[in-house]
Amino acid sequence: MPHEIERVLRAVSASTWLIEENKGAEIAAFLALRAGGPTEGWQGEAHQPVYAMEPVPARGGGAVHHLRLQGTIMPRGSGMMSRMSGGASLDQFQRAFRSAAEDTSARAIVLEVDSPGGLVDMVPETATLVRAARRLDRPIIAVANTLAASAAYWIASSADEIVVTPSGLVGSIGVMTQRDNMQKALAQAGIQREMFAKGPRKLEGHPYGPPIDDAARAAIEEEAEALYAMFTSDVAKSRGVPVSVVRADPEKSERHFGGGRTYRAKRAVALGMADRIATLEDTLMRAARGRPARRASLAARRLAML
Repeated sequence: MPHEIERVLRAVSASTWLIEENKGAEIAAFLALRAGGPTEGWQGEAHQPVYAMEPVPARGGGAVHHLRLQGTIMPRGSGMMSRMSGGASLDQFQRAFRSAAEDTSARAIVLEVDSPGGLVDMVPETATLVRAARRLDRPIIAVANTLAASAAYWIASSADEIVVTPSGLVGSIGVMTQRDNMQKALAQAGIQREMFAKGPRKLEGHPYGPPIDDAARAAIEEEAEALYAMFTSDVAKSRGVPVSVVRADPEKSERHFGGGRTYRAKRAVALGMADRIATLEDTLMRAARGRPARRASLAARRLAML
């Protein structure tokens, strides 16, 4: 079994994810299949994402920076993840964003987002980076073109404005983790793996170790709750709404941010999860003309009228 497979499998089965649930299931299923033996089509060159597109000239001088955040979010690049479903390295995205934010002649920064989310690592730091760069004279506009889910929504919510394309989706505010036991898969491959470790909890949740017990389960849930609290608090602050709204169950409250669901453009704007419906091209042109962004605080006023 190639080393890269094991490394990514370990990340999937032992990490906490901020990802749209269907995409998470797809990744887990692929890795479980791959763990059982060779799989056609997984080899090939890794997708090399481009984070900074050509700036758009702005009226009166300066430019609108166009950045992209596309694919499954990872803290740093993963060749295998890129081959599976495309991949976004937050390390590289942060570099591109800092370069755009440091341009004193920039008239706006447009973040084109098309991502189901990904690993939690470096997501809150990236969201903080975006929010800290907000200025009254240079809006930061996130465009869900066509998906900003989970970790991607966390980052997008830190912009001054969230735009959704007409067929776009936003949301999936939540945390998920899983623990896969791969002992049967190894046995089918003719591999008997023995684990050696020191520390009473060192192998806790390891995909090739023993099944988790109640104490391990409680520790996993505690971590998930802490990350969920961070996620929802950050979104609430960025969007100007109470944390209770971000965390609310849509089946029990009219004021909510989906409770883990994603919503199409019209519904997302009505709920205050986004600010307007427009295409990426329209948004770039609007920014180039110097039209102001709808600040996220409008979401609070919209909700107050419900």
